[in-house]
Amino acid sequence: MFRRSFLTAASVTLAGCGLAPSPPSTESYPESPPNVLLSFAWDPERSVHEIRFSRGSRVTPENTGELLARTVEGDGETVWVSGERDGVADFPLTPGATLTHSVSDRHGVRVVWVAPDEDRSILVGRHRLPSETTTATTESER
Repeated sequence: MFRRSFLTAASVTLAGCGLAPSPPSTESYPESPPNVLLSFAWDPERSVHEIRFSRGSRVTPENTGELLARTVEGDGETVWVSGERDGVADFPLTPGATLTHSVSDRHGVRVVWVAPDEDRSILVGRHRLPSETTTATTESER
């Protein structure tokens, strides 16, 4: 008898605790940079950095305001893609895309992702020039 009354009380208590899924949240996820893995090569004859989007997720206007290359010690900048300015390429940017960034002196390069609302930016890759006795191609650093 106790068992029957316990089960009846438990079913009444748990009546509102069904396993029906709740509707999705109306809050959006925070914007985050796409997964961009880059490779770099230095061409000393032309004084340019060759930047290759090796692998990762697509760069779109929904997840990126701008993707640009900046000279480490200087004011050189190359806009790869942008929603506001003219860039070398158009959205979407996919793996396999390349960018040539010229430098006036022997300086490294940084690749910077800018959020769609332009309220923050993140370094997604950088290339330091190798010494004159070595050659190097490096992966992006995160």
